[in-house]
Amino acid sequence: MPFPISVCIITLNEEDNLEKCISKLGFASEIIIVDSGSNDRTLEIARSYKAKVSFRPFDNYVNQKNYALTLAQNDWVLALDADEVPSEELIQEIISLTEEDRKNANGFAIPRMTYYLGQWIRHGGWYPNRQVRLFRRDQGRFAGFLVHETVQISGHIRELKKPLYHFSYKSLSDHLIFINHYSTLFAIEKFKQGKRSGLTKAIGKSLFKLIWMYIFRLGFLDGKPGLVIAILGSYYNFLKYTKLFELERDKELASSLLVVVDSIHDIESKKAPNKNGDQVYIRELS
Repeated sequence: MPFPISVCIITLNEEDNLEKCISKLGFASEIIIVDSGSNDRTLEIARSYKAKVSFRPFDNYVNQKNYALTLAQNDWVLALDADEVPSEELIQEIISLTEEDRKNANGFAIPRMTYYLGQWIRHGGWYPNRQVRLFRRDQGRFAGFLVHETVQISGHIRELKKPLYHFSYKSLSDHLIFINHYSTLFAIEKFKQGKRSGLTKAIGKSLFKLIWMYIFRLGFLDGKPGLVIAILGSYYNFLKYTKLFELERDKELASSLLVVVDSIHDIESKKAPNKNGDQVYIRELS
């Protein structure tokens, strides 16, 4: 008999993704949605699948996802993004975990396969891209700050074999928006940590990323999409380190962005009234 699992998802205007995800969660004992102010059909879709919906003003991804964990009633949690869908093979692998399997691990790392430019990407560093998503609620928490939050587990982590499908970018334009936003977040985070960069470093990091993704991680085996991914990965690295270089040279810009980041980071503690902090944050950083 399958063991009880709580699935936790955070949302904001995810009507294009959520149903594809939530329709595959029939194995879950409960589905928890923490929404930060959707004004599309996200909540309607969630409630149609009997999900437990809560509202929390967005401050950052770590706090939002950890809050979702506090609402879970079961010992085991599967943390998903709205643009992720568990494959049928992964579902069977999860529900087939024995009590002995679960005693020997506090978390399970799941390979994630991304759909991009009309095909599944299996190389270039994008796969298997294992991430801990299934874990004991009392042994795992999300950690990080501005970029790429991860689950930190106390104890042993095992690997599952079947994929979690990821529908990350709707288009090349969507991918470029992501690159612009997250390269700025990276630069701010590193600047706050006292890190510095220069154009030579930015160019070196960019070239290395292109060669690493396309050659060493076999991105060429994914055909033309693999080349696009490698080029944009290289561009992403160039922007990250060039924006860090820019912050060092432009103190006024650095000060203004750091004020925005600090104000967003303190929303919860200061009880700020703005419920659309995530959207304000992104506009300021663009």
